[in-house]
Amino acid sequence: MLSRRLRTALLGVALAMPIALPAQAAEHWTDAWATSLHSSAAAAVPPAYENQSIRMVVRMRGDGNQVRIRLSNLHGDRPVTFGSATVALRSSGPALVEGTSRRLAFGGEPSVTVPAGQDVHSDPVELKVRSGQDLAVSIYLPDATGPATWHRSAVQTNYLTAGDHTAEEDGGSFSTTVRSWIFLNAVAVTHGPTRDTLAALGDSVTDGSGTAVDGFERWPDYLAARLAGTPGRDPAVVNVGIGGNRVLADTAQDGLSALNRLEHDVLVRDGLRYVLLLEGTNDLRNRATAGQLVAAYRQIIDRVQAKGVKIIGGTLPPLKGSAGYSEALEAERQAVNTWITTGGAFDGVVDFATALADPADPLRYLPAYDRGDHIHPNATGFAAMADAVDLTLLR
Repeated sequence: MLSRRLRTALLGVALAMPIALPAQAAEHWTDAWATSLHSSAAAAVPPAYENQSIRMVVRMRGDGNQVRIRLSNLHGDRPVTFGSATVALRSSGPALVEGTSRRLAFGGEPSVTVPAGQDVHSDPVELKVRSGQDLAVSIYLPDATGPATWHRSAVQTNYLTAGDHTAEEDGGSFSTTVRSWIFLNAVAVTHGPTRDTLAALGDSVTDGSGTAVDGFERWPDYLAARLAGTPGRDPAVVNVGIGGNRVLADTAQDGLSALNRLEHDVLVRDGLRYVLLLEGTNDLRNRATAGQLVAAYRQIIDRVQAKGVKIIGGTLPPLKGSAGYSEALEAERQAVNTWITTGGAFDGVVDFATALADPADPLRYLPAYDRGDHIHPNATGFAAMADAVDLTLLR
């Protein structure tokens, strides 16, 4: 027989062990909004917060009856505490639709501290959301954050105030505006019809540089609108472009390269089914060669396909007339686009270059699509880009 002391010791071990619960089917989550986050440390005045609330507006691109958010301190220099957080349907400005605010928890707790270099998901909350609706995600930052992990150019009005006003419905305290997304990485949905996510990976052309603030005029916005009006096409289109970003090189201002941010910005997306890659112009304008870009594309393609995800390549838009344009630069762009369209490595191709080109001079933008710098489309051009996507690629 076991001694009383040994029986007591074994009982203590048994009580300390985790209880094995019956296996349950995992819920299927889909990112219905997401952005790419990068370091703000190199900004002229790095954004940093203490005892402040930020209310951020995100337009949903999928349907669901439960939501959760993902907060990121990936590029921080210290732990960041989120003292409270809420999600609600947005009415207008910083105001919420009455009765829709939901307090978020993290592992059952109302606050969470996220170490530098890490992310956290909130617990799910019941909230019926539909594609095209605006959500307001509010976070309270009680302690000094240091330079925030952010998406610099949101082209979206967000709101700031002192103190904890995350649950405030009328939004009257949010008197300061910011045009960045701060710490917020994604909003995911479940228990709805949206099952798949398409991640649009790119630079300023995907990020929507120069579009109207709060206008939702980026080409992924127009593509999402096309899909919403097409029966049987349900991928939520999320924009993971960063202005100034490159495929090959990290930069202090414009984030990690596409190669180095692929895992965090793309492959971790809930419900990821498709990637649409349109990036490389900034590399060519900084003396990268077509061969170097193609080698990087091959790496990205291999990593995406290894996840069972379909990757679609976009041809690089015209550059003639832009700053630094040369015949040598044009030759590299043509070589890249020839490989994209004929190389057979991508699962599909969207010929953005042809869609945007002036038929009278295909090396230039059609004037009606040119923002004026001969490198970025205007809103009409972004709509033309979305129209160039063959929706049969998204089966």
